[in-house]
Amino acid sequence: MKRFFLNVKAEFLKTKGTTAVLLTILGSVFIPVINLVICMERPDVMVGKFGAEPWLVFVKFNWKNVAAIILPLYGILMTSLIVQIEYRNNTWKQVYALPRRFADIFFSKAIVIHSFLLSFLLFFNIAIVLSGLLTSQINSKYAFSWDGVPWELMLTTTSRIYLGLLALMNIQYWLSLRFRNFVISLGIGMGLWIVGIVLMDWDKIVYYPYMYPFLMFFTDFKVHPETLLKLKIGSAISFILFLVLCYRNIYKLPERG
Repeated sequence: MKRFFLNVKAEFLKTKGTTAVLLTILGSVFIPVINLVICMERPDVMVGKFGAEPWLVFVKFNWKNVAAIILPLYGILMTSLIVQIEYRNNTWKQVYALPRRFADIFFSKAIVIHSFLLSFLLFFNIAIVLSGLLTSQINSKYAFSWDGVPWELMLTTTSRIYLGLLALMNIQYWLSLRFRNFVISLGIGMGLWIVGIVLMDWDKIVYYPYMYPFLMFFTDFKVHPETLLKLKIGSAISFILFLVLCYRNIYKLPERG
């Protein structure tokens, strides 16, 4: 186990000097910063929108673009970027030549990918709170206070979105390991996401993994409580299924990397 954690640490070190950290930080704060600017520029419009529950509206105001667009694209891009480190440096053969089991290599890199995703979610939530508090400090018409921060709502929303991203991340991990060309894995991922947008009115869209983050946020579960259960089960099954398929397929390749 100690060796495994050392290998995970080594995988993190490989990301040093790449755009992974910058992409995570900039991507996570982008929408909160944009909304802060909007609130500052148009208080005549925005103050009235927040009503009696300003934090509730503000959190949803920030999440809608992130859940629908930013996070799926981040997941697709980040997964391809992390795996591409080995392809770009032509080091896959060296990695597999080391005295490491395939499972060690496979899961240590997967942990790095999910760590970046969780960091994105953490930074994003921090940015929401800070942008709301800063908005109130600059313009007292906005009623954002530290005591009113809806921690439970933010935790529930974040955990649902993360669950919805699991299958997407595994599919992208599979594509990124399977294809040496960065453009192929990125293109397929983008294509599958666009197909999901086109099929949004399809009654079976709850079984389409690339739309799980979108559905986890935009579905009104008070009206459709059964949909939440379908999405949770679908996300969990898809996560396990594509993880197993990815592992077996890459393991059985006659030539990896």
